[in-house]
Amino acid sequence: MSAFTRLVWKVLEVAVLTAFVVMLTLVIAQVFFRYIMQVSVPWTEEAARWFYAWQIFLGSAIATKKGLHLRADFLLTRFPPRMKACVDFVISLAGLAFLAGIVWGSLLMMRAVYPVEAGSFPVSTSYLYLSIPVSLVIMVYLTVKDVIRDWRTLFGHIQG
Repeated sequence: MSAFTRLVWKVLEVAVLTAFVVMLTLVIAQVFFRYIMQVSVPWTEEAARWFYAWQIFLGSAIATKKGLHLRADFLLTRFPPRMKACVDFVISLAGLAFLAGIVWGSLLMMRAVYPVEAGSFPVSTSYLYLSIPVSLVIMVYLTVKDVIRDWRTLFGHIQG
């Protein structure tokens, strides 16, 4: 892995951790202000949801890189390497189609909600939905790498 790629992943991990810390701080502040100070601060709840969305989607990209998403592979691990690569190849292609559909839908959603501002602060809600294509494009990249790996396992021995 190149130094640039390691830097990008490190920045992504720091962004997820930062989003979590900010979200947690906002939630604690909301509880403090609402129940201790008896004052409601509405923007903290909405901002916490935004940071939560970014944390979840960017965290999903990191989980994809590390192979941490749930996967029922009790049968797949018993397959010979070429058959396992064939099944992984088909699963990865289906995953690519799914991810591409979600990216497309999220871009349409961003365009549709661009003029709509958040309820508590003057920022377009499209920035909330931006977390989806950003994260899923990273997942598409990682899935394409898996497809290429499985393709090479399946057809790498054939000389063209």
